[in-house]
Amino acid sequence: MLRPAALLALTLLVAAPAAAQENARVHLSVTLSTPDTGVTRQAIVHTDSLIADPRVASMLTSGFPVRMHYRLQIYRSRSGWLDAFVRQTEWDLVVRHEPLLDQYQVAEVFRNGQRAYRYADRDALKRGVATPREIRVGPKDAGSYYYVVTLEISTMSGSDIRELEQFLSGNVGPAATGSETVGSALGNAVRDAFRSVAGLPSLQFEDRSGGFTVR
Repeated sequence: MLRPAALLALTLLVAAPAAAQENARVHLSVTLSTPDTGVTRQAIVHTDSLIADPRVASMLTSGFPVRMHYRLQIYRSRSGWLDAFVRQTEWDLVVRHEPLLDQYQVAEVFRNGQRAYRYADRDALKRGVATPREIRVGPKDAGSYYYVVTLEISTMSGSDIRELEQFLSGNVGPAATGSETVGSALGNAVRDAFRSVAGLPSLQFEDRSGGFTVR
């Protein structure tokens, strides 16, 4: 028979992984690429613990696609003045769970096109989403700069995803080992669908890179 102290220790060991899972939170970061002869530094965006976050997991089990909207901004540092906004770029990841197959579809929507992936299980999805992405929008004019990345996670409403369903169904590659370029015919319709989300609250995250100098 276990003594009370031993029983308490065993209970804590069993509960620790569950507690860690419940406390998991999305982690967004933006770092800098290795410099190329001092010309510029590209932004590397990394999203970790997305699937482990219980709030995101709840969105996925709701039956609606989860939209991850990224915005990457470039700022120029100015001594004694407010930092100057230079420009920004935006893109989306849409994650959808297929309960019958227990698989996941991911669509990446950029300004000039889309790419689609299929992941066989939750672990594969976790690794795919956590893959760092280098966004090649670095400034070229001389000066001191930094990046700011924001991420908004929300669900899409059922009435606004019909075009997205057509885009995803039957047009996704068999594996996520590579990417499949998808035509941009539905691009505008998909982006229109992104403008409307369900009533569930959205999650927002932000991070800032270190500074770098373009000479």
